[in-house]
Amino acid sequence: ILHVYHDRAAFEEAGRVNALLTAGGLERHAVTPDEVRHLEPALQGGCHGGYYTPSDATGDIHKFTRGLAAACVARGVQFIHGVDVTGVTRRDDGVEVACAPVDAPAEAMRLQAAAMVVCAGVGSRAVAAMVGDRVNVYPVKGYSITVHLDDEDSVANAPWVSLLDESAKIVTSRLGRDRFRVAGTAEFDGFNRDIRADRIEPLVRWARRHFRIGTARVTPWAGLRPMMPDMMPRVFRGQHPRVFYNTGHGHLGWTLSAATAQLLAALMAQQFGEVQAY
Repeated sequence: ILHVYHDRAAFEEAGRVNALLTAGGLERHAVTPDEVRHLEPALQGGCHGGYYTPSDATGDIHKFTRGLAAACVARGVQFIHGVDVTGVTRRDDGVEVACAPVDAPAEAMRLQAAAMVVCAGVGSRAVAAMVGDRVNVYPVKGYSITVHLDDEDSVANAPWVSLLDESAKIVTSRLGRDRFRVAGTAEFDGFNRDIRADRIEPLVRWARRHFRIGTARVTPWAGLRPMMPDMMPRVFRGQHPRVFYNTGHGHLGWTLSAATAQLLAALMAQQFGEVQAY
């Protein structure tokens, strides 16, 4: 990923952050404006400089999660989609979860489990309250656009290196040959999921300004990020010995998911013993 800075003050502040990151073992180095253009020739306009992390990578989270779900199903996992959790009853030997289909709330069901892991995103706070725990997750709405590269000029002129424009707080990712994702902004609006045009338009303008690509076909998106006040995820056991949490990853859910999954597995193994890894 290539972080781009447009003024000296921001670049110098980034240098102080970079010193901490490199001290922690991350390969990340400063690049000049000419080197920025060499790394990503498609990027239009000038800059003061940048920082480049060659080991970083991006991908298509939708494809990843669908593939992960399919792998889980092949190993015996059952997914129940389209239901709301309406209550949790704690028992000495486990928990009982009451839930109901969103489109048929009268058709309630109860699930018996030896243990429960709450990883419900912005819904984690409500589920935690059902078992007497407090998890201060709150929703922050983020926006993105997917620009469909429908002509050969756009395919050729969209960037392949993932970019972070520090001044605009915008990040990008190339998703295969014909899709280009641009994400940014943060909005406090409770659980509202409406996609506001005045949030989408700046992303479109930014894409037009920095790349010679067509934006006639753009897919907008908005989602709620499960943020914690200190921006750190929570992996812990609740008051009940059979209730666990893995939540609060904010806008870095995929980035942090593997590490927090390992932490969660280690925590549960302390109580239930080691289990076979798939």
